[in-house]
Amino acid sequence: MDIQTILADASEKIGGDVRLEGLMSKIGRLKPCASTAADVLGFDYIVRMDQTCYKYYAANPPLIGMTQPEPIICPLGIQAFNEFKINYKDAVDIFHKGDWGSEFTQISLSMPLVPNVDEPYWHMRSNLGQTVVIGANSGEIVYPTN
Repeated sequence: MDIQTILADASEKIGGDVRLEGLMSKIGRLKPCASTAADVLGFDYIVRMDQTCYKYYAANPPLIGMTQPEPIICPLGIQAFNEFKINYKDAVDIFHKGDWGSEFTQISLSMPLVPNVDEPYWHMRSNLGQTVVIGANSGEIVYPTN
């Protein structure tokens, strides 16, 4: 699902003439022992509008469903973004190019609020305890470094 669809779906659920600024994060809900993109059941999204953030869950196809967005305190240390090129399916494929485990226990997307960061990052935790960080625009593995 592209970022504009994510924001449009959340705006529609919130109601009124809401214009969301961007995505803050998405955190995957996984089947136990996830090893493929099909094992990502859906995502918990945090989107931002002005100084307010909203959190909701949306299932990945073929599953259906989305919860009502609820206002939350905006998380610290991350910033809103409006585009990324590497979707979760591509991130899973990139993850499998490394030697850090055959399964993953977590997957999330966010953009840290630090200088000199120009893209959001996928964070994946392997079943062996290794965190793998993948650039969501470049597709490069930025951690662990070789």
